[in-house]
Formats: sequence, structure tokens, C-alpha cells
Amino acid sequence: MLQFGGIGALLFATGACASGSRTEGSDDASPGTGTDTLRIAVSSYLSSWDQDFVGFDPVALMLYKNIFPYMIDYGVTEADGSRILDTENVVATFAESFEPNADQTVWTLKLRQGLTFASGNEMTAADVKWSKDRAFAAQANVAGIYRTIGLTEPDQVTVVDDYTVQFTQAFPSALTRQIQAISLYVFDSEEAKKHATDADPWATEWFANNAPTGGYFNVERAVQGQEIVLTANEGYPGPDPAQAKTIRISVVPAAANQRLQLQAGDIDVALGISQRDIADLKSADGIKVISAASNEQVAIQMSVTTAPFNNVDVRKALAHAVPYEQIINNVYGGDARPTSSLVPLDMPGYDERGYPYGYDPDAARTALAAAGSAQITSELVYATDNDTQQQIAVLIQSEARKVGIELELTPLDPATLAERRQQKNIPLQITSGQLWVNDVEYMLATSFVEGANLNYSNYVNPELEEIYERSHTIVDAGERNDLWLRVQEILAADVPWVILCQPNFNLPVRESVAGWVQPMDGLARLRYLSASA
Repeated sequence: MLQFGGIGALLFATGACASGSRTEGSDDASPGTGTDTLRIAVSSYLSSWDQDFVGFDPVALMLYKNIFPYMIDYGVTEADGSRILDTENVVATFAESFEPNADQTVWTLKLRQGLTFASGNEMTAADVKWSKDRAFAAQANVAGIYRTIGLTEPDQVTVVDDYTVQFTQAFPSALTRQIQAISLYVFDSEEAKKHATDADPWATEWFANNAPTGGYFNVERAVQGQEIVLTANEGYPGPDPAQAKTIRISVVPAAANQRLQLQAGDIDVALGISQRDIADLKSADGIKVISAASNEQVAIQMSVTTAPFNNVDVRKALAHAVPYEQIINNVYGGDARPTSSLVPLDMPGYDERGYPYGYDPDAARTALAAAGSAQITSELVYATDNDTQQQIAVLIQSEARKVGIELELTPLDPATLAERRQQKNIPLQITSGQLWVNDVEYMLATSFVEGANLNYSNYVNPELEEIYERSHTIVDAGERNDLWLRVQEILAADVPWVILCQPNFNLPVRESVAGWVQPMDGLARLRYLSASA
């Protein structure tokens, strides 16, 4: 799954086990599988333990949310009988408080006292400062996203006392709490300094291969490519501590094997099962499928700088050729929501006038004629390991052919797909993912302005660029919504994406599993989960 939360992303290959873990140990060293242990299957091992350099690894990013101490995080609310993360309610977790001054340019972070890392080192303001200095030095994930809230220099982060840090922004921003919710993770700086060298002053090599500590869970054991065992951090004094004492995460690449293990009771939660298997599991004994509305978007990004999609009428033709209802019914079994804007459903500012296109072959032929061509060809790229994307591609190919758009389906392995996305030379591709920050300004920053990391469409509109710049310093919700309406009008006219739908979130688990909180950023908070006998 493509995570829209990424900014600049570099990946480090891992080659060793986690810090403090029993390396390559026998099963005798593994925890048991009683009610204190929750067993989860994931599709792949994480690429690195260093969060400052990872942007597109869903397993790693999910783990980070549970093993790094994040100072603040989204709160929890209820919607339609489900517990979900509330992206408009950011609360203090490892911090005691995080509050602004009157003009919202200086934000003061106060840490809880008595927090420690697994090394025994106390977590203090110096660790926060060191972690943010490291982030600015890296010029990768955090440094990139901090620019949106006016933080560009290490000197803007200052230590007030042992438990207080101040962030002085160049301007007030409506995004501060949400940006800091994804950026305020803290490293054990005293431990890191032991492994720094003149050539590697921020201990990047060491962090790539050794798990962080001090979060809701510590890494008890990690075996490359096989499993990771987490134990609850019993020293955490804040809200929502971990419910399960032990979580055993096993790597099971094949979705079919995850399904078999879940049905056999060998695992409690399967995080990598296909839509087709999930539908079958809804009636399986001993299993329940947790379902909730999601802000995940499935779309086709068209390169507006590549023929034939550099012609807006061709883009409109494709938008009218796509069988939206068929995709929802046949691919998702009806378990997805249609949408009428490139702004996700449930995001503040969403307006249904943002995408005035529906399945209409006659309108598609008319648009193609307006483009000066009755027949066009292109490749349509999708991830080779994604059955859902393959089904979508086949349906679109069939319908597009009827109006004169001939699509060559091109499945790409993850490495090749990532390389071509980085080169931004794909004319037409299926993407899916969800934003970590539920805000249009963030959506523009990641996907629709010049240089945005996820702007695979190579899309640039001068008025939209100007709106994006203006939005940085506007904190009034009404003024921002006025801007977002204009943004959607521009995107509707330029149609850089075909927006397909928002599939609901579904997670198959054993009936004994309780406490799931739907993560609106796609990254499970394992601390809420428990399993009964």
C-alpha cells in the first residue's frame, strides 16, 4: 500500500537484529501464546529501524508508531459503533502537554517526568532536541514536512529546562498539531552517541539496524525476515498503555498462508489478506471481520506532461470511460464508497462538486474527439503483487477500449515501480493510499504542487500554487474551506487524477481479539489490542 504520509524517503537495508534482542534464537526463547500474547501476521519484514529515513514501508511505519515514544498522537472517538483515531483531536501521550502562545508561533512541549528508555537513560528535553537536530541534519522526512509549519532550522528548537522544549515557527499554522503528531518521536540520544563516529555523527548505521526503545512497546526479539516480538513498556505512565503484555509479529508473505493460519488459530490478526479472502472469511468459524469507513483513496494518476495525457480532453475522456460502479461492486463487493472529489471523503473542506465525472461512454467519445483523436494508446501500470489493482486494471481496460482508449496493462514489481515513480515517467498508474494528516493543505503538499513527492502526475497549476502558499498562514477554518473549494474547482477542470473510490477498511481477526481502534492514517496502534482465552 502506498502511504501518502511519506515526504522525502530514503531506505536503509537492514542486516541485523534489534538492539537488546536475542539474535537468531531458538523457539524455546519465544514467549508463549496464552491470553497475554497477541499473534499478528504481516506481509514483509521492515526495511530499517531508522524512522528518519523510511517513507514507504507500511510494516516499518506501523511498528514505529508502537515502539518509538511519540510525544503526542491522535485521540480516539466513536463513529457508527466503531472506535477510530480522531485526526482533529491531538492529545499529549509521552508529553505532559503541547501548547502554543497567543499568536501560535511558539509551541511549548513539556515531557512527563520519569520516562526511561530500555537502556535505563531518562528521557529528557535533551533527547527531543537531539532528535530534531538529527532530523534537520538528515533533510529527509521530518525536515521536509516541518517546512509546512515554518520550521526550517535547528535553532528554532530550544531546550528551556530538563523537561521543556520550545518550537518557534516562522508563522502560525493550522497544521502544527497534526504535523507534530507524526514528527515528534524521540531517540535515546545518550545511547546513540555511543555509536556515533566522525564519519557518522548521527549514528545512522547503528539506528538502521537496532530498534528504538521507550515507546508503548520495546522490541524483545527480532529475527531478520521472520519475526519480531514486542513487550509492553510497563514504565509508561500516560494514557492508553499497552493492553497486551506481548505481541508476536510473524512475517507471512503469502496472503493465502495468512488466511490458513488465521483459520487454524495460529495467528490472531492478519494484516496482509486480500479483499477476496476477507470476503470469504466473513462467514468463517471463529473469525470476525472488523469493518469501518476509511480515508484510503484508490485513483489513477495521469501524467499531464506525457502524451496523450498532456491533453486535458484525453484526461476527461478517460474519466468518463471508467466503470466506477462496476469497480465498487465487482472488485470490492460493494464494500467501498463512491467519491466526488480528489479531496477525500470525511476531510474538512470536501465538496462533491470536486469531480464532475461519471461512467458515460458517449461523453468519453466526445471528449476524445475534442482532443483531436478517435483512438489513443497507453500503458496502465499497477503493482504486480496487488490482486485488487489487477482486477481494477482489467475492468478499466475493457471499458476504455469501447471508447477508443487502448490500454496495455503493465504490472511492475515493487522495486521497478518505485524506481519508475521516482523518475516520474509513468503515463498512467493505479495508486492507493491515505493521508497521515487529514487536511487539504497537507494533501496539496504531498500530491498536487510542484515538486511534491507523490505528484506522479507532474501536475502544476499556477493558481493552485498560489493558494497553497497563502494557506500556510491561515488558521481560520472558514477561510481555509473557501480556499479548498477553489482548489477542488481547479482540480475538477484539470482532472490530473481519475478518482475511483474509497474502499472501507476490513481486518480479519480471531473472535477473541478486542480493542481495535481504526487508524485513519493506516498505522495500527497495537496498544489498544487484547486477546481473551
